[in-house]
This record gives sequence, C-alpha cells and structure tokens, in this order.
Amino acid sequence: MNASLIAETGHRVAVYYQTQYDNNLAPNSAFGHYVTPLPLIALITHLLLAAFHINFDDISVHLNDFVPEHPMFTQMWADIAVMQANGIKVIGMLGGAAPGTYACLTPHLFDTYYPVLARYIKRFRLDGMDLDVEQDTPLADIIHLVKRLKKDFGKNFIITFAPVASALVEFGANLSGFDYIQLEKAVGSEISWYNAQFYSGFGSFFPDQMYLDIVNAGNGIHPSRLVATTLTDPNEGFGFIDLDEVVDSITQLSAQQGFDFGGIAGWEYWDSQPGGENQPYLWAQLMHDTMAEIKANQTKLLASSKSVGRRQ
Repeated sequence: MNASLIAETGHRVAVYYQTQYDNNLAPNSAFGHYVTPLPLIALITHLLLAAFHINFDDISVHLNDFVPEHPMFTQMWADIAVMQANGIKVIGMLGGAAPGTYACLTPHLFDTYYPVLARYIKRFRLDGMDLDVEQDTPLADIIHLVKRLKKDFGKNFIITFAPVASALVEFGANLSGFDYIQLEKAVGSEISWYNAQFYSGFGSFFPDQMYLDIVNAGNGIHPSRLVATTLTDPNEGFGFIDLDEVVDSITQLSAQQGFDFGGIAGWEYWDSQPGGENQPYLWAQLMHDTMAEIKANQTKLLASSKSVGRRQ
C-alpha cells in the first residue's frame, strides 16, 4: 500500500455545480437566487463546474446557456477564486447530455473550436477539465484532445472523464461510442481519474459490486483513480441511493481495498440531501466526515504496521 499515493489522490469529495440560480427560492440577486458554493470550503476537495458546451454555429463556448463572462456569473467566478485560494481544485465539465460539443473537436474542426475553449480555461484559471462524452465519438479524437490539453496546460492540469459506470467494464452499456479500456491503455497515464456515473440504470453503488467489477475488469483501474458519482437527491434522476447506503459502500470499499478509494462525487449541489435547497452543503459534510473517519482508521493501521516493523 502506497500511503503517499493514497494521501495525494484518494478519498476525494467532489461536487458537480451546474445550477447557479435556484428559481424555487426568493431572489437574492438581479438574476434570481444565487446558489453560492462557498459553504463547501473545507468540505470538498474538487468542484466540478458544469456544463461547458462548444457551439457549432457561432464558434462559441457557453457555460450552460450563457457565455462564461456573462454578468450572471460574476459572483460565481469571485467565489470560485476564493475556493481555489482555500485549496479546492475547480474543474470544468465539458459536454454532458447536450449534443454537439465533441463533434466540434474532430480533426478538421479542432483548430477552429478548441482555441476558444482553451482561452476560457486560461482566462478563468481552471485546474482541469472533466470530459463527459455522451455522444458517439471516435477514440482517436478523444486521445488527441487529452494530449493537447496536457501539452497546453502542463502536467499538473487535471483531466478526468465522466463515463457511465457500465462503460468501464467490457461489453457494458456506453454512451460515448469508444472503448474506455482502450482509452486507458492509450493515455491512462494522462488521466487523473474517472468520475463514474453510478445511476440511471448504468450501475449502482449499493451494493458495491459494480465498483469492484470496474477495478477488476481487464487490467483494471486502480481504486485510487475511480470516483463513484451518485445522485444527491431523488429529483436529480433515476437511481438515487439512500445516503446511509452510500456511506456504507464507501466504508466497505475502503476497507476491502486497503484504504485505496478514489472518492465520492455528487450530482449535483443545489438541492443535495439531507439539507435540500436551504442547506445543500450538508451532503458534502456527511461525505467529508465519512472520509475523515476512513483516514483516521488508515492512519491507525499504518502506525500499527510501523510499530510491528520496529519490533521485528
């Protein structure tokens, strides 16, 4: 067990942040009720900012329905800078269910559309990109994108993928159109981890067998590089898992894998249980506390191992 590897890369608590304004609550800004991510400071390791889209018609990039520099995002960018100053890595999610983005990154279109995306990554100082490919895309195009991002933004730039969980096992259901096992073989060293979607019928995190299937499939993905993404509220989609069961799976997997566990991510922030719209940060608090307990147990185990080693 590589303790330094686990400390640096495992036990992540990540939150997807797509809904910046909650129409169900009274306005607190000119654009509606702004949902600030600041309460997540000290609770999460990564904020996954969703969703960036590349638009074919006007060669533009939007964050959801607006350009990223729109005034409605001014407060958000200020808050994100505060989070980064407090050690949280902010990763932009590219793609998702909306079609088109990756069709703009084919070989003959790449030099037209990619520079627009790259300028926003640089302008807003994103720490990485989460590639959520939910349309048929050639593997070669994705490999090219990964290599270009690393070339342009350096070895410390975080690149993650967000496949449905079943796509990470052989012959499993897959929304991306390419083989993730082949992707891992080709550029796995450039991919920080996978935010696998354990919902919508593509895998369940309780029981945790699907996670183990992924770790053991083919050459396997090291558990420190496999983050389980679950729904934070039943209204977010099909396949919500009770939070107590999520905690049980996290605890069991960490013990089974020698405390190697990539972490947990939640889709999405604004209405997360158990606090709902008024206290959405409570989901992150629960997951943070769970990880803290796991790390404490890991520390005890490592201390015990060192003590035994000294006595021999």
